[in-house]
Amino acid sequence: MPRHVLAYVLIVDILAAGATGAMVPVLPVTRADGMAALILGICAIAHIELSRGIERARKLTSGAGPFVDSLTLWDFAAILVLPPAAASGLIVFTHAVAWLRVWRGRRALYRWVFSDATVLLATQAAALVLLAGPGPHPGVPAGPGGLAVVLAAAVLRWFVNYALVVGAILISSPGVRAGQVIGEFGEQIIEAGALGLGLGAAGLVAYNPWLLAGVVVGLLALHRGVLLAQFRASSRTDEKTGLHSADWWHQIAERALERARIGESALAVLMIDLDLFKNINDTHGHPAGDQVLRAVAQAIAAEVRHDDATGRWGGEEFVVLLPSVDERELAAIAERIRRRVHVLVVPIVTDEGPKTVTDLTVSIGGALWPSPGLTTIDDLVLAADSNLYTAKGAGRDRVRLPGDLPSPRTDGLPEQKPRQPDQT
Repeated sequence: MPRHVLAYVLIVDILAAGATGAMVPVLPVTRADGMAALILGICAIAHIELSRGIERARKLTSGAGPFVDSLTLWDFAAILVLPPAAASGLIVFTHAVAWLRVWRGRRALYRWVFSDATVLLATQAAALVLLAGPGPHPGVPAGPGGLAVVLAAAVLRWFVNYALVVGAILISSPGVRAGQVIGEFGEQIIEAGALGLGLGAAGLVAYNPWLLAGVVVGLLALHRGVLLAQFRASSRTDEKTGLHSADWWHQIAERALERARIGESALAVLMIDLDLFKNINDTHGHPAGDQVLRAVAQAIAAEVRHDDATGRWGGEEFVVLLPSVDERELAAIAERIRRRVHVLVVPIVTDEGPKTVTDLTVSIGGALWPSPGLTTIDDLVLAADSNLYTAKGAGRDRVRLPGDLPSPRTDGLPEQKPRQPDQT
């Protein structure tokens, strides 16, 4: 790997080892601590064995951001009820079991070691907060003040771990933008849930350890529900652009047309094609083409209204559903999209180094319901697609709306002379 990435990984690993070693003598480990560690370890191993398939499937469907590890619950419970030495030992042991039983042969060992190092650093940071708070050490702090300390420890643990992993992703993957990583932030709600369950598990260790079996069952159900939600989101979202998939957009559009019929309101469809996209792939490569597609998708989404639905129809073609819109509004939105794409400057990464792509254009065709002969969403799409190819045949970088009338250009640029239709 590049030297700066190697340095980052090794520094985090060394800091984790040093911080863990420094925390070992802070509190002695008693027989009761050993029994609590054994109970948590058994629960963690049972969880690992029962959720192996779920974890692999979750990893397969996860995005570019940090993967939320299912062991967070047991790691945080260990911080609360065990001395730092015992908590760190339990974390190393359970994560080693997870590597051997779930990830060996599927993830590089050094990546797994780095992930564990970030967890250990986050653990020591949380332990310092707990030691500074009121109440017994180790033990779950009581009262509102104790709950505030636990919350502070949980937030610090999450932040240290998240920041270190995001940093590694960004410096090791130049083609990945910060927005793509932070864009997966919503998945961190799983981490918040695991930390909350960890607090509950810590309380059960002292109250009735047998009840931890219910936590294991509940956690498995939670993970399966999260997995189903990830699969559902994956089927509804285009992987390259983040827009609606074509199938999901079609379902949204059909329901919107039904509502328009009942409410006697208008509905429009825009078909948008990125002109000469094949030239970008041929010149800079398909990864650069994917970066351009993402940038254009974001530009289109930024120019439509909150209630409009934007999808990727396929290849370099996009589709927008616009409920409750008239001809003037449709023309204004289409023209905004055309102008926005025209001024895009897209940074790309190629084999020759960083570059930028400029002078992008789109051809846009529109269709409006109700109109004679248009009764279904497929009819609207075909009509918009026909107008799209009329725009391309007129020289590209055009908007064509119902009636084959050109929409007004508001940027002051002259109309281009007609060229041959794009064969790509």
